[in-house]
Amino acid sequence: MIPITKPSLDKNDLKHIKNVLSSKILTDGFYQKKSEDIIKNYINSKFVAVTHSCTAALEITGILINLKEGDEVILPSYGFVSIANAIVLRGAKPVFVEINPEDLNISYNDIKNRTTNKTKAIYVIHYAGNACEIEKISQFAKSKKIFLIEDAAHAFLGKYKNKFLGTFGDIGVFSFHETKNIVGGQAGCISINNSKLIKRANYILDKGTNRRNFIKDYKKKIISSKNNKKFYSWVDLGSEYRAPELSSALLYSQLLKVKKIQNIRKKNWNIFKNLIDKLDSNNCYLIKSNKKSISAYHILALIFHTTKLANDFKKVFQNKKIAATFHYVPLHQSKMGKKFCNYRLPLTENIYSRVVRLPLYSEMSKKEITKISSLIKSFLIKK
Repeated sequence: MIPITKPSLDKNDLKHIKNVLSSKILTDGFYQKKSEDIIKNYINSKFVAVTHSCTAALEITGILINLKEGDEVILPSYGFVSIANAIVLRGAKPVFVEINPEDLNISYNDIKNRTTNKTKAIYVIHYAGNACEIEKISQFAKSKKIFLIEDAAHAFLGKYKNKFLGTFGDIGVFSFHETKNIVGGQAGCISINNSKLIKRANYILDKGTNRRNFIKDYKKKIISSKNNKKFYSWVDLGSEYRAPELSSALLYSQLLKVKKIQNIRKKNWNIFKNLIDKLDSNNCYLIKSNKKSISAYHILALIFHTTKLANDFKKVFQNKKIAATFHYVPLHQSKMGKKFCNYRLPLTENIYSRVVRLPLYSEMSKKEITKISSLIKSFLIKK
C-alpha cells in the first residue's frame, strides 16, 4: 500500500539519536535547546518550547490565557479534536464555526457572527498547510481584545505575506508528529508572540514549578550550593509538557534538512496540481493556497462534487493499494461535540464527506507518483 504519508529518515537521524543514548542525558538536554533555538530563529518568534506533542502545546495555551468556566472559545468544527479538548479541559465552552469551501479553513465571516461578550479566544487552523484569513482574523481579534491562537500543526514554515504562520496570533502551535512534514516521532512546539504570556510558560512546561530558574546547566542538573537557601517549588499550574531528548534529537536532525524536505514536497505537490489543472474536471477541485501565502505542502486533498464520487474514488484507489481517505468528521456532530452545540453548520456538514486525501511525502518514488497520477487521470476522464 502506498501510504498517505511517510517520514523522511536517514542515517543522520540515527546518529543524533545514538548521541543522546551515549550522553545518558535523556531530558532537558542539548537537543531540546538546539531545536528550540533553530525554530525560534526560523520563524522569528519571541519564545519557543519543544513539547512532547502539539496536543500538549494546545493544552498549555488554555492554561496560559486562563480559560475558565463561562468563557466561550471560537474554533472550526472541521479540525482535529485536540483544540476542543484543550478548551473543554479548562471548563470553557467551544463555539464551533463554519469553514470556507475553497480551502477548508475557518470562516472569517462566521467568526464575526459567533463572537459575543463571552468570547475569550479564537483558535484557527491553517488547514493542509495553507493560510486561513489570518490577517483579517488577527485584526478582528485585536479590535475585540480577544486572544488569537494559531493551530499551525499542518503549517510549519508556511507563510502569509512573507510572515510565518504561527506568529500572527498571541500563540502558535506546531506538530512534529510522525505524520507531519518533519518529525520528532511524536513531538510539537509552542511559539509565544505575546510578551505578557512568556513569563508563565516555563512554569507550566515544568509541572508548575520554577525549576528552570534554578537549574540552567543541562549537564549538571543540580542547584548550586551558593543558593542553598533557595529551592525551586510549585508556583503555578502545569504538567510534564516538554519533549524528551530522543524526540528532540530526531527533530533537530530533521530541522537540518527541512528545506530539502519542503522543496521535494512542493515539487511532488505541483506534479499533481499541474495534472489536475490540465484535466480541468467538473467532478472535483484541488485545495490550494491563496496568492498571498506560501503553502507548507502538508496535504494533497481533492474535494468532489458529490459524496458518491468521493467514495467511488477512494474505493478505486484502495483497490489498487493506494491510500485515499477522508479527513475529519465535524466536531459539532460528534458525540462530545453535541454536548456543546445544538445548531447546524450547513457548509461544513455538506463538504466533509466529499474530501479525499491522497498520498504526499518527500520520499515518493517516480513509480509511485506515476501510479497515482495515472489513476487520477483514468478516474476523472471516465467520469
